Amino acid sequence: MESKVLVIEDDKSINDILVNSLKVEGYIVRSAFKGREARELLNTFLPNLTLLDINLPDESGFDLCKFINNTYGIPIIILTARNDVFDKVLGLELGADDYITKPFHIKEVLTRVKIALRRVAKYTEGAKMKFISLTPHIKINYDSRVVMKDDKEIILKPKEYQLLEFLSQNRDRVFSREELLDNVWECTYDGDLRTIDIHVRRIRSKLDDTKYKSIIETVFGFGYVMRLYNENKV
Repeated sequence: MESKVLVIEDDKSINDILVNSLKVEGYIVRSAFKGREARELLNTFLPNLTLLDINLPDESGFDLCKFINNTYGIPIIILTARNDVFDKVLGLELGADDYITKPFHIKEVLTRVKIALRRVAKYTEGAKMKFISLTPHIKINYDSRVVMKDDKEIILKPKEYQLLEFLSQNRDRVFSREELLDNVWECTYDGDLRTIDIHVRRIRSKLDDTKYKSIIETVFGFGYVMRLYNENKV
């Protein structure tokens, strides 16, 4: 099935470049120049992914990012100025999976879109397997990419899941933030190292329990590690 991409960008020339390039790659594409238009298309077009410019004429792109994340749960790639660290960090905090800085090369955009959609496809295709216990109350099914906490499924964003999976498959090994970017983001990434901190914080907010140690341990001054618990299937 062809994937659908919604481009939300108020600059007409950038919007046209994104739309035309995505169509050439075989995606079904719709575009919006304002937040109001985007909200209507989200309901009718039902995209699999959104490319979202932060600076929209009628509403904050951050508000729209939060709305898309909470309502639709689809991958969000934000478009922002090269040196605006605040935009990048806040966008990730509000649920964006990735960001691309302007000016960008269209090949980078197409690669990021492809990777994000591939993760979604893996998430929905998995066959049933037995779960692996990560902690006494958290278990994971690597094939179906389902994470359970106290026997209740917890929905993780694609990158949150991929980071959790990578650490869980390399338990007791400490990774620096640079190593996690290299291994989890799958392509050359010019992002701030705080991207990792934000995603770890989001995972912890969904999975941690006051009765147990955090699912991901911070190694101060270096990076993160997931400690070995029990590799037996349950």
